[in-house]
Amino acid sequence: MKKRFVSVWRIIAVIVPLLATCAFAETPEQARLGQLVEANITAVHAYQMLLARKQPNMDPACWPAAPSDSALDALVAHQTSLLNSTAAAKAWASGKASSFDPAQDLQPLLAAKLPMPANLAVNVFTAYLRQNAPPHSTVEVRSIANLYQTVLEVERDGDRLQELFSFYISLGLPVYVGQLGLPGSDADLLAAGRMLEGKSCASPVGTSALEWQLAGRKIWNWGEKNLHIRDAHVLARELLAEADVKPLLPKMKALPAQRIVIIGHSFTMDQHWSSPSAFVPIVTAMFAEENSKLQFRQFEAGGLTASRAYKRFYQDALAWKPDTVLFVVANRTPEDFDSLRTMAQGFKAAGARVVMFDDVHDPESADPEKLKQESEVALQAGVEIIQVSPILRAAPDKAQFSCLDHIHMTEPYHRLMAKQWIRVLLRQPLTGT
Repeated sequence: MKKRFVSVWRIIAVIVPLLATCAFAETPEQARLGQLVEANITAVHAYQMLLARKQPNMDPACWPAAPSDSALDALVAHQTSLLNSTAAAKAWASGKASSFDPAQDLQPLLAAKLPMPANLAVNVFTAYLRQNAPPHSTVEVRSIANLYQTVLEVERDGDRLQELFSFYISLGLPVYVGQLGLPGSDADLLAAGRMLEGKSCASPVGTSALEWQLAGRKIWNWGEKNLHIRDAHVLARELLAEADVKPLLPKMKALPAQRIVIIGHSFTMDQHWSSPSAFVPIVTAMFAEENSKLQFRQFEAGGLTASRAYKRFYQDALAWKPDTVLFVVANRTPEDFDSLRTMAQGFKAAGARVVMFDDVHDPESADPEKLKQESEVALQAGVEIIQVSPILRAAPDKAQFSCLDHIHMTEPYHRLMAKQWIRVLLRQPLTGT
């Protein structure tokens, strides 16, 4: 009996790995998807090689002197073209008739064969996923690793990274670790960062535990947002069902047709990583559900000041003839205050209601003297100042407002601010719930 028991386990020990191998035997489609992913990994590495050459003390094993800058630039250009051919690449990968020509952009990237040692961040993260999120195919692991590789270089958050999200989602590939069964709280992501810290070669991108954690939070939030698991429309439906919002629905439905302009910095922007969405697009989505006669138009930019808003957006916003204008801009210099005054007076003269919150708790614009001056200028120009700061200070979950960068705000903040913005539009008293 004992021998039979041992032999059974020996058989299991042989069969299970074979089953796993069969389960992940690469199909022709997976092979083509893998080529697309590896091409993108090569292109991002080429871009980071260019960055590394501008930094001191880079490890030549990770960041060699060859090929030339112009050759690396060409690889980056091939990626740009590749990411512009999503539909054709998808058809090609699935074996369908397609106009996609692998020789044009795919093969040059695959043929580059840039040295990519095991201690590059993208390979370190690949090894981490293989160890901590088995069993998944190589292409599933590498698509997420490519996104992490890209986001570690923070200057491309808003363009190349978002193009990769769109590309991989269209191809049906996973884009964040939750899809591999890993947890995604800030504590979980920090624990992962501590496991990853110190394993990568010296790099032009940040690879400390906190930087890995921040990369994880960005990829997780953008993954859920781009997959519409948690985005402005999801939050809008949730808020519309909440007890303190339901009594407002008849008033929302009864509002007449009007145009609403928002001129704002990142606290108003849907695409930011810190939250599934921001309070402005959440409310826009709520009215899309309840009263589409209200038209919203956002004029937005990260770090937007009043002077930049005046130069970039004012004339277009004024020409749209809005009924209501919300400013969420930073004001630090005399030029900012002059621009705020000019814009507010211009909108008022055109018949618009102009509103501002007294303080949106932006830590980069928290100087009490500047806030006081901003309020004085705004009041002189006829702006309606909405006293939201007492509600934010009294919020029971205010400790959760600040995200990992200690500048931008998380979902609880934006949910509360969305309720205040709705009440401003309805001309109702603000509420702390």
